[in-house]
Amino acid sequence: MTQSGDAPTPQAACGSQLPEPGVWVIASIVPELTAELLGDARRLADDLGVAVNVVDTDSADASARRMIAQGADRVWLADTAVVGAASRLASVARVLPLPRPRFVFAGATGEDRLLAARLAVRCGLQLVSPALLVRVRQRRCEVTALHPDGRRARQIVPAPDQSTLVTLRPGVGQAALPDQNRSGTVNRFSPVRETEPVTLIRTLAADPATTDIQHLPRLVAGGRGVGGPEGFELLRSVAARLDAGVAASRMAVDLGWIERERQVGQSGRTVAPELYLACGISGASHHLEGMSHSRHIVALNPDPQAPIFRVAHLGLVCDGMLTLQALLRMPGPVSRDEPQ
Repeated sequence: MTQSGDAPTPQAACGSQLPEPGVWVIASIVPELTAELLGDARRLADDLGVAVNVVDTDSADASARRMIAQGADRVWLADTAVVGAASRLASVARVLPLPRPRFVFAGATGEDRLLAARLAVRCGLQLVSPALLVRVRQRRCEVTALHPDGRRARQIVPAPDQSTLVTLRPGVGQAALPDQNRSGTVNRFSPVRETEPVTLIRTLAADPATTDIQHLPRLVAGGRGVGGPEGFELLRSVAARLDAGVAASRMAVDLGWIERERQVGQSGRTVAPELYLACGISGASHHLEGMSHSRHIVALNPDPQAPIFRVAHLGLVCDGMLTLQALLRMPGPVSRDEPQ
């Protein structure tokens, strides 16, 4: 790893020049997401025969070394950490070269997504958010993106003269195995300090009991097999232990056991949490359509032929309610909703 103190020249607004073929990554505030962005960017850059640049408004040398191991060829690192959305936007815009890169990857989490949208406007980039995949097919670049309704995918072929900014949600990209023997360069730059219209004082954790189920990393879901409203009370206790939200099948909602905004499926919400614990849900096709992309699916059902087991990563043929009661009796971390 070599270092350079040369700062990039401040850039004017995006002109009419053709984009240069490089691939850039805007480092996320979430290191794991940065690794996923780098993995996809590295594969695209290899197909295009170009380098991968990363701009990081943090100032940690350790993060630069980590990103090189994960696939970056050049890391643009701020001299001092940048605090504030306006300053981060101005600093990233200053580093992006003219002509603009062919592709820029950014995260699709809260702060990263806001930065991406503002950067696209400021630098004249085509924004595709959220994207699922960027690849080269038949000598052209194709972007597969999520349709605005969240239930379909759409195919986009950016024009050759258009620079494109794509955002990826956590878990969509595939991080490469770190190679500690990779070499790369680190370039330091002086960040831009802007007057911040909004100052972050502190971040409050969302309450899973009231948060939209589409935005939760863990869900405990129940169907007709939980037996009634009292069954969902048990699910809420389990969810509190797991710091998760509660979801339901359409049957449970139609029976009036839980509110409709908790419904998962074709006629409800589409979710893709890290953990989806399904209890007493048989797995009708319209329900599976709304949750089958969850990263880890655990199913509890007494029927070994239940369709839910076809998509489950772990399936237990059991009385789900008895199993959850046993889970609650096990020692474990106390959630914020349980008495200390």
